[in-house]
Amino acid sequence: MSRPIRTALVVDDDDAFRTVLQGALRRRGVRARTAATVSEGLVALEYEPADLVIVDYRMPRADGLTALAAFRRLQPDAIIVMLTGYGDIALAVAAVKEGADTLLTKPIDADRLLREAALIQRPRGTAFEAPLGHVYNLEELERETIRKALAQSGGVVASAARILGIDRRTLQRKLKKIS
Repeated sequence: MSRPIRTALVVDDDDAFRTVLQGALRRRGVRARTAATVSEGLVALEYEPADLVIVDYRMPRADGLTALAAFRRLQPDAIIVMLTGYGDIALAVAAVKEGADTLLTKPIDADRLLREAALIQRPRGTAFEAPLGHVYNLEELERETIRKALAQSGGVVASAARILGIDRRTLQRKLKKIS
């Protein structure tokens, strides 16, 4: 049985995204607050707890990844979702180790965000972005991440390797294994 999400904190430096997500969450009955920086988010969470904390990965001054442990200490029972522009296995593992319950890719809408958050009723650290009712194993997550990078790069292996932060030859070897 999933616990209801009544309050949320959106920590993202993108003003437009933050405002749109806050409005969408409010229309769905969630009391949503926002913060433009990690430090503002930590202060907001100290002031008022949240059932759901949404943290962007890339932010100025202090990135979301390094702040996850602090958010988890302040709100141990909250569902913490890290958002990123593209999925990366290393980032997903690091985010979970630092305290996130899951890593989701942007763009994301409030319905999907709430659906994914409602699924997090298992031990922390076992959920990555996945279709409803499905948890990826590492091989599936790697294939999906590679597929997304290739799509984002228009099928150019060298560009996809740069997106993934790996050597082109390593990506070519991985693609041969997948085929």
